[in-house]
Amino acid sequence: MAWNIGKSILGTGEMRVDVEREADVIFAAAFIGATLFQNRKNSGLAWRVDMDPSTELGTNRDARTADDRAFMKGLNDACAKVNHLVRTELAKDEGGLVWGLAPTFNRGGMIQAGEGARSEYRRFKPAYARSAFRYLSAARRAAKEGQRAEEMYIGRGAYCGLVVDNDGNAVTAMSTICTTLDEHTPGIGERWRPPADADVRAAQYPAEARTATWGLIGGAALQATLAQQGMRFYPQSDGQLVPLDVDTDIVGYTHGMIRCVYETVRMGQGTAFEMSIGVETFKLASCMACSCFMVANDVEASSTHLGRGESWSPYFSSESHNPSYHADKMRIDDAIAHCNSRYSTFMHRCLQDGVAAMTKRPSWINERHIEALSALDRRLAAGATANNTVARDLFLDAMTYHKGDLDRLNSTLDFGSDARPFCNEGHDWSCVTHSGPVGGRSWETWVNPHTDEEVLALHTAPEPLV
Repeated sequence: MAWNIGKSILGTGEMRVDVEREADVIFAAAFIGATLFQNRKNSGLAWRVDMDPSTELGTNRDARTADDRAFMKGLNDACAKVNHLVRTELAKDEGGLVWGLAPTFNRGGMIQAGEGARSEYRRFKPAYARSAFRYLSAARRAAKEGQRAEEMYIGRGAYCGLVVDNDGNAVTAMSTICTTLDEHTPGIGERWRPPADADVRAAQYPAEARTATWGLIGGAALQATLAQQGMRFYPQSDGQLVPLDVDTDIVGYTHGMIRCVYETVRMGQGTAFEMSIGVETFKLASCMACSCFMVANDVEASSTHLGRGESWSPYFSSESHNPSYHADKMRIDDAIAHCNSRYSTFMHRCLQDGVAAMTKRPSWINERHIEALSALDRRLAAGATANNTVARDLFLDAMTYHKGDLDRLNSTLDFGSDARPFCNEGHDWSCVTHSGPVGGRSWETWVNPHTDEEVLALHTAPEPLV
């Protein structure tokens, strides 16, 4: 299938700002549609997204507090905007979106996939968490800080997926991998690859506009660091990475949890977890891109956050798979096709529903994003059906333009002319939950709970699990 090689995803213009607005709108539509799906599935109960207090190294507590409050303000604004659209679409004053704090990080804490995983985790904790950590961090040979960097990516944003069978045995582990995709990749669909002279390339890769393969996180120079931190790159030939081609390829990153979901489907049993084993990432919540894939495959994340899903991608090849010893319930290639088909159907529904809710209330859409919304509506009407990958591929294309998910939402949505006040006759959504997302206190007086010494210890001397 021929790829889109225009200078923007939806063709609204040729500049970086046009791509940004298109990516904003695609994400916002998918997120609103996913919120509608969750509300309908859960009989009107609100869908919760979480944030974690900052643990950024090199900043003091006051600076982390300021960052937390700014993010909380953004969450409040996004909740109020999304909830007006969702509740009006559902014709009910219930449901929508709420936000809270992600589970408190502790060494051995894990993100769980589905109710079965939650029950399994509760049953074995804490001894189970210690054994899982040992399994994930054991090295085949000596590696820095005792971590098996050659097998598990342990850098920023890294979570290691773990598969536990029905007998409670940890049977395989997988971390984030980087894959190169082209028009011949099986199941790839119709993706967007901006040409070498596109303005968006110069904006995203200012020092490597004509050499960095589209989708790379941080550009080509960062890849050596990621490799040192344990990330694996595919496809390979005789154990060596097939060279990237800036003119034909795009790059995607498949997270450890998603890889493990494929394995549980291949096995026909077991549960998937994800644990941070490095010293750079601590939030116990799945990114929105992972969460949508998980919801589509009936294994909802224990916590979801609006962070960054940069160049997120599902599997398209079993070359990089790390199977357990369990016999096939389904061939891995069939498991990939099965999960990806469900994901495509889910993203079709989310984008269709999200666009419908947005187009009915234009005063709630930032005027600079109206053209992109209209273009998305036309694109879906022209070619997207529940059994093809058009909607899925548009979402994946949007993820290759790197921007925070919360910023995408608040850039796309405005407070409209018919605003419905929610809390105290305003738009502060923090009073929706029983005690509020910050324990009954206003986010405006929030103080980051981590001392400078605690943050330093997290990054340099984390509590061991032995």
